[in-house]
Amino acid sequence: MTLQDNFENHSKQYIFCDDEFLSKEREKIFIKINSNNFEKKNNESLKNLPFSDLNSFNYFFHVLDDKPKSIIKEKNVYQVDIVNGRSENYEDENIKIRNIFSKDFDKKKYVKDNKDNDIVMDFNKIFLNSGFFLTVKAEAQIKIHLNHNTKKNFTIFQQNFFNFQKNSKVKIEENFNLTENTINNIKSDFKADEYSSIEHNIFQKFTSSNKLFLTSNATCQKNSSFKQFSFNFSDGFVRNFHYAKLNGVFAKAVLKGCFFLKDNNACSNKTFVSHNAENCESNQTYKGILNDISKANYFSNTFVAENAQKTEGYQLSKGILLTDTCAFFSKPELRIFADDVKCSHGSTIGPVDESALYYLRSRGIDKKQAMKMIIASFIEDELENLDEDNINKINNNLSNYLNSV
Repeated sequence: MTLQDNFENHSKQYIFCDDEFLSKEREKIFIKINSNNFEKKNNESLKNLPFSDLNSFNYFFHVLDDKPKSIIKEKNVYQVDIVNGRSENYEDENIKIRNIFSKDFDKKKYVKDNKDNDIVMDFNKIFLNSGFFLTVKAEAQIKIHLNHNTKKNFTIFQQNFFNFQKNSKVKIEENFNLTENTINNIKSDFKADEYSSIEHNIFQKFTSSNKLFLTSNATCQKNSSFKQFSFNFSDGFVRNFHYAKLNGVFAKAVLKGCFFLKDNNACSNKTFVSHNAENCESNQTYKGILNDISKANYFSNTFVAENAQKTEGYQLSKGILLTDTCAFFSKPELRIFADDVKCSHGSTIGPVDESALYYLRSRGIDKKQAMKMIIASFIEDELENLDEDNINKINNNLSNYLNSV
């Protein structure tokens, strides 16, 4: 179906459809996107993504009878299942989770977030059909397994809100279990209160018939820490766009990712950290392995406000190209308005180090094992904070990936 068909035929299925202001805003976005004069060619949000892939789809969403579960696997370890964008309402002394509904609409926040020229987020606003709030209470120290399960043919347009209260310490493991022919356009807002510490590990692996557009926004207050690591082994298209705002002194943000592409697959990656207070640190590092005719891009951005003295900001992009027909485009950017800062960026893209490969093979190691060792060392730094089970998961996925090389 075309954008117009979806908009006209499903307008009463969206969350907040009874809000007059939001209905008018959705109409404005629809008119903008549908206009022949709308500039798409140079829009970063569409890099490696044909507009037709967004514009034409069969909208399908309804609430299933079988309800997702939130359970305690062991002390301070939670499993939260999100089925077709919906969760179970749950609360105890550590967490509270519930689905969003009409009264949650915040006009001021919507207007503030509506400034970016991100077409994928425009679609999220037009077709929003699900989402949840998850609060981790003050002083809690927990681990959350967050599992997204999307059934065949569903189109999920979701907005989630995470609030980590003061002095909380949380590890989130987010998995995407997509079945067949699904579209998942998910935006998550993370709010890290003072002295909170969040580690967010994302694992993406699904078949080529699925698409995932994942966007996150983290806001960090005084002495808080937000560390995000994404691992993309998917055969389907993935867009990882992740942002962080350091609004309190001594806040820290780490946005890292690794992706492994083959065949004619593509992915789009972007990170953006805004330093808005003194003595804050950030690290943006993405690494990619590409094979066959796959292609990827990575935009990294660091913004340092005039008052954000004693900033430390680091950007790094690395890519290994296994064939002459794959492509990786990297674009680092620094915008610095303070004078007492330490900021750097680097980017290296090229083939496997032939001397290293020769060294290993000359010692009796076959080519696939030698390639695995080289690539494992390439991403080793990104695995240092993971537990043994997740390291084994990544190593298994890496072995499966290299079997196709």
